[in-house]
Amino acid sequence: MRRWDFLRVAAWGLGMAMLLVVAAYGFAAVKSGVATGGVVAAIAAASIAGCGLLYAFRLGAGGRAD
Repeated sequence: MRRWDFLRVAAWGLGMAMLLVVAAYGFAAVKSGVATGGVVAAIAAASIAGCGLLYAFRLGAGGRAD
């Protein structure tokens, strides 16, 4: 664990948490009605989570592990 870059681990954790929130919204949207504002918010949250995951796994980031 000493070789892990804490910023990458934090970005991964945040990305996974945001994807879990989006998955929960998807489940709720299937069970009830869908609002346009909710769909836009879910897309925005998914893009933020995706950016966090891409940052966590980029090559040559110059972190402590590189």
